[in-house]
Amino acid sequence: MERTKILKNISYSFGANLISLCVSVFMVMFVPKFLSVNDYGLWQLFLFYFSYLGFLHFGWEDGIYLRYAGKQFEELDQKTFAGQFYGITFLQLFLAVFFTVLGELFVDDPMKKLALICAVWLAPFINFTNLCNFILQITNHIKDYAKFLLTERVVFFLGVSFFLLVLHRNEFRYMYYAKLFSTISLTVIGIYLCRSLLVPRFYSLGQIIEEAKENLTVGSKLMLANIASLLIIGIVRYGISVGWDVATFGRVSLTLGISNFLMVFITSVSVVFFPIIKRMDEDRRASAYKSIRTSLDIVLFATLIGYYPLKSLLAWWLPQYADSLIYMSVLFPVCVFDSKLSLLINTYLKSMRQEALMLKINVVSVLVSLVVTFFTVQIAHDLNLTVLSIVGIYAFQCCFAEYFISYLLQMNLRTDILSDLVMCGIFTASGWFFDNVFCMIIYGGAYLSFIFLQRKQVKRTIAMIRGN
Repeated sequence: MERTKILKNISYSFGANLISLCVSVFMVMFVPKFLSVNDYGLWQLFLFYFSYLGFLHFGWEDGIYLRYAGKQFEELDQKTFAGQFYGITFLQLFLAVFFTVLGELFVDDPMKKLALICAVWLAPFINFTNLCNFILQITNHIKDYAKFLLTERVVFFLGVSFFLLVLHRNEFRYMYYAKLFSTISLTVIGIYLCRSLLVPRFYSLGQIIEEAKENLTVGSKLMLANIASLLIIGIVRYGISVGWDVATFGRVSLTLGISNFLMVFITSVSVVFFPIIKRMDEDRRASAYKSIRTSLDIVLFATLIGYYPLKSLLAWWLPQYADSLIYMSVLFPVCVFDSKLSLLINTYLKSMRQEALMLKINVVSVLVSLVVTFFTVQIAHDLNLTVLSIVGIYAFQCCFAEYFISYLLQMNLRTDILSDLVMCGIFTASGWFFDNVFCMIIYGGAYLSFIFLQRKQVKRTIAMIRGN
């Protein structure tokens, strides 16, 4: 019965994320076709700033996520959550005003100022809906979570399609209008789903502040770890935005966006994966980690083969971006390391309440990113080297994290880590130096060799899935 429920939850989340993937494909394949290079670059810069809005609650929502995980929706105290909802919303409005003033005073570039101000005024909506999202996840309302995710993506898709295809408004501001409308629509849905927690009846101000303090204390480490994780790639992208023009930033962001398609599927599983690991017996965690890791490798390395026909298709469809598509061979392996981090490593660390260790790993990775970006952007001023550093930093973070995982679970992962690095190295080198046909043959041979060498672990994984 439990297995059936888990599979249903995964299917709900997977279905919603599959539709989200279709929207993402549309955004990557069609939007650059209609927007000018500068407008697309501005849109990507806006999305870059937008990606950090979820951290403006400073761990407040993360604390709620960790403290109340496993509770039933009916068990949540209405007065407590009403105070937290309204408190977080007030904070976001204050910060929106604050960053608007900072942008007006200190950002000289009008395009960068526009992107920043447009992004920060979505913060009240985004962090309200993020809290609704968290509540649906921790109370195991995965079906409602899936509907929640689906609504935003569908409304956004319809908005973009209306402006670009019907009205032929191919400018940044219309993309923003579509994003604004979808965000507000999601807020309305969130208000409806969590309406019982939004009745304006509160405990005293002192009790609200005390609850907020506790949530901030608990969630701050996880939030900082998440911020650090985002900064790892964010620093490199910011370096590109400073060192080169908006158009170049847009071209690199396009290839990075294409490379991250697979993360949609990883997200759909990770939503329901955390409670499974949390309940798992400690003596089974090591063997489960190995099996899951091998399964991920098989899927992820097979997915990389899609690079070869996709590159040819994109070169034909988006000729203005053809020169930058070479970066896909460098950036595609990002999904290998990022998937392991998101689905496997971070899930295990959170289930073992190792938020402090997550923070340590990510802070060290941020420092590495800072040093590498300074060298590649300021000293070398080499775009190729800067893009290559992205996958190098992800690889470092993943290997560094697995060093601690191997210690915590008392297992040897050296051979597995080396296999990952070799496979990604072969893929990148063959894609960079050879044409599509030849590099496909080289990487295909490497993949078959990998499957052969891992055949025993593959059999054990299949046996575990079958429940033998």
